[in-house]
Amino acid sequence: MGEELKAYLDKVVPHDDDAWQAMQSSLKRRQLARHEHFLVQGEVCRHLGFIAEGYVRLYYLVGGEEITKDFNFENEFCGSYASFISGQPALFNVMAMEPVRLYTISRDSQLMLFENYFCWQKLGRLSMERMFIKKEQREASFLLDSPEARYEKLLRETPHWVQRVPLKYLASYLGITPETLSRIRNKR
Repeated sequence: MGEELKAYLDKVVPHDDDAWQAMQSSLKRRQLARHEHFLVQGEVCRHLGFIAEGYVRLYYLVGGEEITKDFNFENEFCGSYASFISGQPALFNVMAMEPVRLYTISRDSQLMLFENYFCWQKLGRLSMERMFIKKEQREASFLLDSPEARYEKLLRETPHWVQRVPLKYLASYLGITPETLSRIRNKR
């Protein structure tokens, strides 16, 4: 179980068979149907997921309007890490955009792995560093870049998104209307 995760971990952090066996025994396999929620805003995130197949959309529900926060694809983790750590309700939803196959881990299992295996503690640190950098770059882009520049950056850094994500969700992620995104795309 978890061969996709093992292949990912083999590239990211060195680990021995004992550490992998401990990780593998902590995982649960889960399937999500298209539009099924992994996490609902207002609930506590009890598990993090590693996506083996498919992708999810992270979004806020504000006054009945969905505002896209991010997307997580294959070989990425999903969930609300703030809620997972703090036990406080999640501020956003995580929904499968196509059938998703993932492996989940509970907070207790994660803490046990961090406590007993330096490699998994290192994985946690590296993952948090990547998330922090991505968040800081996204915030800077919203403050410093035009919508056109944000779209160009999206095309450059994550071209697969344009192939898989409906335009209305890409527009929401970019902080613009679908009509504005259409105009930007037509100018290109």
